[in-house]
Amino acid sequence: MKGKIYLAEKRGFCSGVERAVKIVSQAVEQGPYPVRVLHEIVHNENVVNDFISRGVEFYEEPDPAWNGGCLIFSAHGVGEQLENSVRSMPVKVIDATCPLVKRLHAVAVELEKDGFTLLMAGKRAHRETDGVIGRVQTAPVIFENASETATFEPEPGRRYAVISQTTLSTDEYEQILERLRKKIPDLHVAGGICQATTSRQAAVKKLSEKCRRILVIGSTKSSNSKRLREVAESAGADAVLISDVDALPESFFETSGDIGITSGASAPEHLVNALVQKLLSCGWVLSDQSFPR
Repeated sequence: MKGKIYLAEKRGFCSGVERAVKIVSQAVEQGPYPVRVLHEIVHNENVVNDFISRGVEFYEEPDPAWNGGCLIFSAHGVGEQLENSVRSMPVKVIDATCPLVKRLHAVAVELEKDGFTLLMAGKRAHRETDGVIGRVQTAPVIFENASETATFEPEPGRRYAVISQTTLSTDEYEQILERLRKKIPDLHVAGGICQATTSRQAAVKKLSEKCRRILVIGSTKSSNSKRLREVAESAGADAVLISDVDALPESFFETSGDIGITSGASAPEHLVNALVQKLLSCGWVLSDQSFPR
């Protein structure tokens, strides 16, 4: 036996991703055609490529020449101006935005109406962040990590509120909040990180206590998948983010030792199953302490 395989208790599709994938699948079956999606429905190449093979068309920007068919907003959401412009086009618009992201949009709008200056913990080059920015009159000040708060100087007399990208690292967010509170004692914290993100990060921490090697299945475009790798590394594990089993070199399967496996919120479970089957065929065994999902 080369070692044991441990599976993260919480992994894979979150409810928002399941909903978005179901919406596109229904459109593939029911139309109207062609079925178009604005941006990647979720950040996972396997999911996107599967839909492409079924005739779904993906676009980075809407085309004013479109006439007929449908256009689906991705799970990450879009800004208000973009949404309004698309809804004026002769296509059926279907909104697959994650309900928690929609809630974040609403919170940002309400906070701004209440007179708060918005701060946001999140990644600048992310569709979800773009969607939030596109919902408010004044773009939030973005902090990708705690160190970026060092140069931020709050203006006297302003009321500040902070929100977060739903897939940010909980540890990173706490560090950002700690530093912001030192500068803004009355900071209003509105949160934003979803429970699925929190539970998956907690599960990979637990997994890292058992295994020194962690495999995270997910796309390099996926913010939550990258956070899982970072969380595992912070817990002391040697973590690798892979798109699927084929991304691992054959030499990996010649080594030994216990292995922990988790997957990002946009990674389908069949990718985990394929990796487990490969490891089983190479001499690993599935631990009795592997957790059900």
